[in-house]
Amino acid sequence: MTIDTSRLIITEIARITAFNNAGELEFIMDEVQSGSIQNTQEKADITGRNGRKIASLKKNKAVTVSATNGVLVGGALAAQTGTEVEQGSFPVRITDIMTVKDNSCKTAKTAMGVTGAEIGTIYVKNADGSLGARLDQDAAAGQGSFRYDPATKEITLSGIADGTELVAFYDTETEAARISNDSEKYSKVLKLYIDVLLQDSCDKEYAGQVIIQRADVSGEFELSLGGDSFAHAFTAESLAGGCSGSTNLWDLVVYGVG
Repeated sequence: MTIDTSRLIITEIARITAFNNAGELEFIMDEVQSGSIQNTQEKADITGRNGRKIASLKKNKAVTVSATNGVLVGGALAAQTGTEVEQGSFPVRITDIMTVKDNSCKTAKTAMGVTGAEIGTIYVKNADGSLGARLDQDAAAGQGSFRYDPATKEITLSGIADGTELVAFYDTETEAARISNDSEKYSKVLKLYIDVLLQDSCDKEYAGQVIIQRADVSGEFELSLGGDSFAHAFTAESLAGGCSGSTNLWDLVVYGVG
């Protein structure tokens, strides 16, 4: 079957899939809001007598892929930072609001740290929401001090009225995924497959795939936080050469659907 590529419209970016040199999957972006493949080349004019342009020298083709994804993709973030997605038990800082009853309350999580100073300090929450008097951790509860038992997560107090709210800040271990931005590690070079949907002027649908053999992922990126939506920005520059020796910056393959 011959594919007519003379009147095609790209209607959708279905997904961006990335693999490392070992052929292992690094990430899939499948909530792509927008994307582009920017192609550039340099042109130097060659002039003759009286400054007439008689030819031009073309060189230095470059391709930059940009995309904005509607959800955070951990593998893509790891590619941008040059690290990996780690699974395990990691420390996080908890803000814990507790209510006193019978001079006692419990932390939501088990506080970790130096024995006898796992929490260190808790604060009395004022009626206006501000933090007031501080209580310091000690071996026994007393005036201005409290005792904490990590085994039971119980805080023992002295002279604190029922219904009083206390605020504690402490570290705890939790099962989590972690991605680090290490200052001594840099963004990865990956193989990208950009799947798109196309149609011609007669509304016949096609599938397409842009293949970039070596994509140098940019370590300059933005995670747009807050507002009405989230955006994970991704950019990579195509590199020629590599193990295969190919000079192609990308290939576009168009094929029939079904």
